[in-house]
Amino acid sequence: MPSRKIVANELAHVLRQISHPDRIRLLLKLQAGEQTVNELGDMLEISPTRVSQHLGVLRAIALVETETQGQKRVYRLAQPDLATWLIDGIDFIAHRLSRATPVDIQQAKRLWSAEAVEPVA
Repeated sequence: MPSRKIVANELAHVLRQISHPDRIRLLLKLQAGEQTVNELGDMLEISPTRVSQHLGVLRAIALVETETQGQKRVYRLAQPDLATWLIDGIDFIAHRLSRATPVDIQQAKRLWSAEAVEPVA
């Protein structure tokens, strides 16, 4: 029993940390591969300062890794399957998305899934 409690607490902690819309969007953008703070900010229309803050939270729970490449620092998913898991999770909450139509939900899933195979410029 204690092991299940420990694991449940850890899972709850991770879910709390990713429960911000910008963090979810960052995780889904990173499925396409390595990105810089400025690239992420431009794509998501979030200031680089906010992107950095969110990435710091995601790094602290080991969902995002960073690497310095010359003059720039790039970020990537530590476990790329996380983005797929998030996209699949939409099905579990679709009935709660009162402002989104079924078409909206399917289109979002399709677009996020397609980003996983698009090369990063």
